[in-house]
Amino acid sequence: METPPFNPEPTRMMTRSVLAEIPTRLGRLSMTDPNNGLGRNDHHLNIIMNTTISNYPTSMMTPSPSPDELIIQQRGRRKIPVTFSPDIDAIKQNNQETPTKSGCSNFKSSIVLRSTPRKRLLLNDPLELSSPDKYKIGSPSCKKLRTEVAVELPEDNCLLSALKSLSPDQLIGIIGQIVIDHPSIEKEIRSHFPVADLKPLEERIYYLRRNIYKALPSSRLISKTDPTAYNRVSTHVLAFKKCVVDQGRRLVESNQWPIVMDYVFMAWKHVRNTPIWDNPAHNAARRQCFKSLSGQCITALKHMKDSMNQQSCDNYKNQLKLLVDDSEDIEWCLHFLNIRE
Repeated sequence: METPPFNPEPTRMMTRSVLAEIPTRLGRLSMTDPNNGLGRNDHHLNIIMNTTISNYPTSMMTPSPSPDELIIQQRGRRKIPVTFSPDIDAIKQNNQETPTKSGCSNFKSSIVLRSTPRKRLLLNDPLELSSPDKYKIGSPSCKKLRTEVAVELPEDNCLLSALKSLSPDQLIGIIGQIVIDHPSIEKEIRSHFPVADLKPLEERIYYLRRNIYKALPSSRLISKTDPTAYNRVSTHVLAFKKCVVDQGRRLVESNQWPIVMDYVFMAWKHVRNTPIWDNPAHNAARRQCFKSLSGQCITALKHMKDSMNQQSCDNYKNQLKLLVDDSEDIEWCLHFLNIRE
């Protein structure tokens, strides 16, 4: 059986007929209205939109603002305060509080805006802050009071060796108690009372002065009196000043006026050898030392005016003349000695 030959003609005719309709349809879509120059489809679209818009109510075309927008509008323009933190009391008096949604009758909402600034956190027990005495270290509740308890020394222990372990205040307390119990011993103590030794005091002052120079820069290319160098030794300078002032004050309290004068001349020599800084403000410690020694000197001279002989007066005057160039305060001492003559 023979198969009939394939005839493509019907297929070609069907394809051509479909393609032939496309230009016609495209032409219909591009047809224009000669009256207004718009396409037919655009004209129908404008008619539909105009009809739809005219059917909507006016309230839908202009929607009302949200509750938050109404609140923002009621606040008005923001006023910049004069200070960083505005005065809360003044704002309350002027009734310039932030409006809340509760004032809007048209909106019902459970959200309420804050009308006052954020408050500080409160501690659970604020009463504890008002009683700082409870936390003091020296209060009886935190530390038991120490009581002086007498220690029985063994018979084979030397009394002089045991006294070396006591502080100066303890030694003063022991001697004072013995004098109170046995008043006759006071005369014997006065007869054996030695002259105060200034050597330990001078060694302490020299040690602190040496620390100042040891802390200075060692390079020759760097200044040793500029502010940078002072910052390196400022701690040692303050320690030196404190030592000079405190040791002189203790001697003044002991009422040993000749020893006070000897200490003034000794300490003045060490204060003079301290560095002189480029910034005048950094020489404040040096000036305070001179002023303190001058005050101790005039105090000693006033207490010795009745017991000082002419030879001692001339000796002090010659020594004080050498100190005038360092501080003007020493002139009061010279003036007092000149009046005494």
